[in-house]
This record gives sequence, C-alpha cells and structure tokens, in this order.
Amino acid sequence: MKKFNRLALSTALLAATSTGVMAGPYGYDLHNVLAPVSASMAGTSIAKPLDNVSALFGNPAGLSDYRGTEFTFGATWYKPSAVLEHNGSITGAAGGGAFKQSNRNEGYIVPQIAVTQDLRGLGIPGTLGAGVTVTNGIGVEYRKEANSLGASAELIYVGANFGLSWDFTENLTLGAAMTTTYAMLDLGLTSTSANTHDIGFKGSLGLTYDLPHATTVGLFYHSELRQDFDDIIQTSLSGGPILAPGGATDGEMTNLIIEQPRTLGIGISNEMLMDGNLYLAADLMYKNWANAEFWRDVYVDQWIFSMGAQLTQGPWEFRAGYGYADDPTRENVEGLEQLNNACAGLPTSCTVIPTGNNAVGIAVTEYLQAAQTQVIYRHRVTAGVGYKGFLAPFLDLDMHAAYQLEEDRDYGSGTLGAATVNHTNSEVSSWHAGFALTWHFE
Repeated sequence: MKKFNRLALSTALLAATSTGVMAGPYGYDLHNVLAPVSASMAGTSIAKPLDNVSALFGNPAGLSDYRGTEFTFGATWYKPSAVLEHNGSITGAAGGGAFKQSNRNEGYIVPQIAVTQDLRGLGIPGTLGAGVTVTNGIGVEYRKEANSLGASAELIYVGANFGLSWDFTENLTLGAAMTTTYAMLDLGLTSTSANTHDIGFKGSLGLTYDLPHATTVGLFYHSELRQDFDDIIQTSLSGGPILAPGGATDGEMTNLIIEQPRTLGIGISNEMLMDGNLYLAADLMYKNWANAEFWRDVYVDQWIFSMGAQLTQGPWEFRAGYGYADDPTRENVEGLEQLNNACAGLPTSCTVIPTGNNAVGIAVTEYLQAAQTQVIYRHRVTAGVGYKGFLAPFLDLDMHAAYQLEEDRDYGSGTLGAATVNHTNSEVSSWHAGFALTWHFE
C-alpha cells in the first residue's frame, strides 16, 4: 500500500508539474542570453544593448541607439544536457526503482527577429521597435526510463514585443514595451492531459542615462507574466478516478497557473578605452521567484551578474563574456500549493500538499525539483565575433557560442523508508551557438 501511495502521489505531481528541466541560467527565463550580440557577452545588455533584439526584450530605453531602419533576423541553437540519478525510493520500492538516465531532449532552435524605426524624421525624439523571440522555455524527456514515471514535458513561451523609446533630455532616455506571449505546455501524460495553450501579457519600463567619459547607466523593470492553462489535467474518467477525483464528476478538469517573476535590472557600460574601440559592460539582475505563482514552491529569489567586452578592429568585432547566477532551488520544500486536492480519495498518508510536514510529500517534491526544475547553472562563458559590411555595406553578420558549466546537486531531506537524505542527484550543463544578419537602412 505504501508503494501505491507513493506512485499515486508521484503520478499526480508529475501530471501537474512536468513543466521541464532546462532553460537559461535564470530559472526558466532566457532573458537575452541567446540574443544576437548579447549572447556573446553572457546576456549583458542593460545600459547599452548592442543589438535591437536585446533592447526590445530587455531595456526598451536602449531602442534610441538605433537610428534609421534596422532589421535583424537570426537564430540560436540551444542544447541542454542532464543526467538524473535516483535511488528508487520515491518512484518505486527502494532499490527496485533505482535508475540513472540522461535527458533525451534534442535541443531547440530559438528565433531572434526585430525591426526598429527611428521616428526623428517625423519630429518625434524616439525609436519604435517590434520583434519576436522565445522568451522562456524548458523541456525534459526521460520516458525511456520506466522508473522515472514517464517524465516528459515542454513549456515554451513565444513572445511578440512592441516597444518605444523617448529622449527626454540629451542624456536621459525612457522606454516602455509590451510583451504578448503565446505559451504552450505539454505535460506528457497522454491519458490525463493534453497540449494546452494560453496567451499572456507583461510590461517593461526602462531608462538610460549618459554620464561623462563615455559611460552609460541603465535600469529596467519587468512585470510578472501570468499564464493560466485551463483544463490541463483531467481528474476523473468514466469507470473510476485517474488522479484526484475528490467527489468530482466524470471528466472534470483542473487548471494550472504559472507566473514568470518580476525582474529588476541595473547595468553600466563604458566605451572610452582604446580610442573608443573597447566596449565594457556589466549587469546585475534580481528575479522575484518567491512571489511567482507555482515557481515559488520550488524556487527562491535569484541574483544574477554578467559582464561582457567587445573589441573593434576595423570591420571586425570580437566579443567575450562571463555570467554568474545564484542557484534558485528552494532548500526546504513543503509541497506544491496548486495541488491542494491532489490526494483526495487516496489514503490519509497521501494528504501532504500543501500543509503539514509529511515525509512522502516533501520527498516527492524534492524528486520533482531534481527531475524537472533543475536550473542549477551558475557559471556561463561566452564568445563571439561580428563583421560589419558582410556581403554588402548595409549588412552585418554576428555569430556567438557559449557554454554553461556543468553543475550537480543532491536532493533530499529527512527520511522516507529507505530514502535517505540524498535520494536524487541531477547533473546539468548546456551550450548554444547562433548567428544573426542585420540590415541597416538610412
């Protein structure tokens, strides 16, 4: 019976939380780390974005740096790697359900598209921008391993942005942008869930201020982004319960709400050294995961630091960067708040979410942290090159590559039968490479 309880609870939680395992270093938020030029500098882009995609999806005040008309088309290949090792105490009988499995996700192609239009010819001191990219995304595929309970899922946000910058003074520029996202969530449990879509909105505000000695500071704020995936899990079927009937009629569905966190960022840049040929920049960001619906149950707030450099030699631009991000994984979990009734109808020992200190619920949540929310990256190293006048005087080429250094972490607290303090280990790394073409028109 205990094994059944664990399996039933695990299946219920997997159904509601199989939202993926891999993303950028910022939880599941990509935040310019794959953008055409910023990707070469670990996402550094707040004070003076060097590509219009980064301005549009980061600090919209940076749009004012783009004069005339610019169109950017690019793509980045992102490949995650993960290895999950579990002693079997959560997904099956101790020892009998032990496994070690690599994530079989094949990777993603992320579009980077933006167009900016200088409005000064109309007497308006600003720049208008629009673009499309993937703003958030994660995916996991452990189905080949039966003892993983068939974990397989994807969560992808495609964002369309519209932004405007306005030069208030010679030194001060303000900007605002609106993001519309089309989110796709596939829980990977064909008998109880389906691919579900939702449309969400968020706003961005930013400013840049030019200081003496070719120095610029920037600041931005991104609001939370709420996605409500309606009727994503079926809780009962004709003939008996699937996950959590709780007196529900046949065919009853439940929703899942996921929020992208509020983000605050500040950055500084300088391009005075080497006769203006050396550009240096640094960013600091804060992500408020602790107040984000769903993620607050498995993440804590996160600090992120990045720095980048660009050296210009004639038409060539050589770039490098380094980024560091806190591990946002919550140490002491109690369960998943949105699954308050996940164990309805099952034995009393299963009623662990979200209150109480029941070892079953805590251990299962820790397993899910390891299997599906393991964004434990800390270090990122990047490099890239650009060439102005590629094929034509009005066309630029930018290329980049990056690697998120391998990290591993043990998960577990307390005991659950044979499950000791560390019942699960996850090991992750990732790399990405991409290019972009930018057309300039006066």
